[in-house]
Amino acid sequence: MRLASLALALLTATASAQTGCAQQTADAPPVVSDGPEVETLTLGASEVQVVTHRAEGAAPLAMLNLHDDEGTSVDAALDVIRAMGGQVVEVQHTGDRNVTFEVDGTSYTADPNRMFTDAGRERTLASLSTASPAALAALAAFADEVLAIYAETEPAVVVTLHNNTEDNYSAASYTEGASYASDAAAVVIHEGSDPDDFFFVTDAELFRQLAARGFNAVLQDNDAATDDGSLSVWAAQNGRPYVNVEAQHGHREEQARMIRALAEVLAER
Repeated sequence: MRLASLALALLTATASAQTGCAQQTADAPPVVSDGPEVETLTLGASEVQVVTHRAEGAAPLAMLNLHDDEGTSVDAALDVIRAMGGQVVEVQHTGDRNVTFEVDGTSYTADPNRMFTDAGRERTLASLSTASPAALAALAAFADEVLAIYAETEPAVVVTLHNNTEDNYSAASYTEGASYASDAAAVVIHEGSDPDDFFFVTDAELFRQLAARGFNAVLQDNDAATDDGSLSVWAAQNGRPYVNVEAQHGHREEQARMIRALAEVLAER
């Protein structure tokens, strides 16, 4: 299944499904599955595991973690689904940010959050190794499979989980004169807050709601954002609301608080 088909599958998530989430009682205890579901995917001649954690409950938020070195975000999400219900899908390989794989005996490296568009795959392979036709095809197929697993529950909003390091990447990176200013339509950083902890969204109403709750937030400029192959760009191209819950490594409690707030906002939609 190609990415365009997956976009269509995600677009079929209905308003009635959202209403059903909101109508579940907040007191209903989550039912955690017996254990994570593990699927082994092929990436060229290499193998990568995709692990899905599920818990039924009042707020079945579906979240995706793409970078294997951003464990704080997974731990925070698991804390939340144990209490509220939901799903966490994580890509596991070597514990590194990037994936390395072989095609026809040649080794390639790519950022798994830069593999969702043709331009992004070209850029990430060229910058980290070589962008051969065979490697591009293998990475595209792998991106399809990851999204297919994540999209099984037809989430109404694409939610990803990321972590950053201090002084490296934050909401401040999108302010005027900063590295990614041209990718942002609006930025809110609350006084006294840590700009490393923020929401990155493609939907103006979600941006407004999350910022109004006191969280730092960045609204992607969906028309001007650089096509780097990230899932936020893919979501904008396919008309999907998207939220990245971004927090500094080690900020587990704050990231869990952000995820809970997002679940509450989405339940009200």
